[in-house]
Amino acid sequence: MSDIILVYTTFEDKEEAIKLSKMLLEKKLIACAQIDATVDSIYWWKGTIEQTQEFRLVMKSNQGLWEELVSVIEQHHSYDIPEIVAVQVASSNRKYQQWVQETVKR
Repeated sequence: MSDIILVYTTFEDKEEAIKLSKMLLEKKLIACAQIDATVDSIYWWKGTIEQTQEFRLVMKSNQGLWEELVSVIEQHHSYDIPEIVAVQVASSNRKYQQWVQETVKR
């Protein structure tokens, strides 16, 4: 099992996703960010079912940076309760693992 994690969050605005991605890259908390085209989100919020279009941001990072990554995202995200979830990468090619580790190294 590698230390690489895929971190997911969503934004109402693509520009906000880009801005946060660049900030996290500059802080070396992530090695890469990908912003998907809009996704339809349907969810409970304050007692009603809501439906919106959002931009999904997927980031590649290291498990050891998780707490700091969550803290920075929460500080700069416009949502009251942003989705911030991570999935541990079970395996990946060695060169990719090395690239991620070297990129987020401080």
